[in-house]
Amino acid sequence: MKSITLEISVEGGFHPANQLLAADPSIIRESLHHVTILKDGTIILLYHLRGDLDQVRTYLTDHKEVISCDVPENGSGLVYIHGRPLKPIREFFSLARSHGIVFETPITHTDDGLKITMSGDEQTLHRVISEIPSDIELTLLRKGERKPGENVIISLLTERQVEVLTLAVEEGYYETPRGTTHEKIATQIGVATTTVSEHLRKVEQRVFSALIR
Repeated sequence: MKSITLEISVEGGFHPANQLLAADPSIIRESLHHVTILKDGTIILLYHLRGDLDQVRTYLTDHKEVISCDVPENGSGLVYIHGRPLKPIREFFSLARSHGIVFETPITHTDDGLKITMSGDEQTLHRVISEIPSDIELTLLRKGERKPGENVIISLLTERQVEVLTLAVEEGYYETPRGTTHEKIATQIGVATTTVSEHLRKVEQRVFSALIR
């Protein structure tokens, strides 16, 4: 079985109220654990969120494009959303049903959009790529054979996050005493020190969250 991993983005976001959730620093959007387009064109999401879930409930309840929602009472959990997606997103996720491919979960956020892995036979995957709506911007991150037991945690990270994490581990950042610093890693990769710090923070957040779920 073949797989293709893409980063996709679309103006206006991926689901009802997404821009509100993304703009609120009290809310952390971990990952999407389920996405289904119903026959009437509406979307069902199971969305892992952390932080101020009372504010999440307010955003979703008050949003005109959200039909119904269910938000946990504690500060972390799966949020159920039934809403009306933008047309490009409805068409994109409908490709799974029309072509018999699989959108693997969890689907994770990147700095610019969503990281999505599609699996199926090679010809069908290439046909799906050609039919992705033009309103969706996409970047090919990886393609090849889908291997059994492929590291699920690594799949949660972006290509740049994997690069930073790999160098940090190889250079002894997580050893005692530390063998390197954010500054040295930044120099080797050619990015700002703050960029390395942000990538490692996000890596640790996603890895630790995946381990305790």
